[in-house]
Amino acid sequence: MTNMLNNDPFLLFFGTFYVVIGLSIFLAQKPWRDFIELFIENDSLSLVLGILTLPISLFIIFFYNNWDGIGPTALMVLGYIGLLKALILLLRPKWMQNFLGTGYIQKYLWIDGLSGILLGAGLLLL
Repeated sequence: MTNMLNNDPFLLFFGTFYVVIGLSIFLAQKPWRDFIELFIENDSLSLVLGILTLPISLFIIFFYNNWDGIGPTALMVLGYIGLLKALILLLRPKWMQNFLGTGYIQKYLWIDGLSGILLGAGLLLL
């Protein structure tokens, strides 16, 4: 089994992270829905999530910077998406709250969980 996994510690770390988060979203949808509602109601949570997302995305961009292969490219794209998300959360938090307020995320939360599992598995195996 270990021969099938990547040797890249970044891909192993973030692949495992996305699998666990995906499983959590997929299997524990009620607490995630409650968190989304709490997030919509409280502007300050946007700042907290932005502060947590910014260093992780910058870490990927500055210290990983690997575009060789499918897995590394996927992780780099996630780093840049994370940076954009952090900037939105920190500079325009209402945009994210308005988007979440539409209800699409809550309605299709299981898709987020499944995509996290698949993304994590892809990072671990590709």
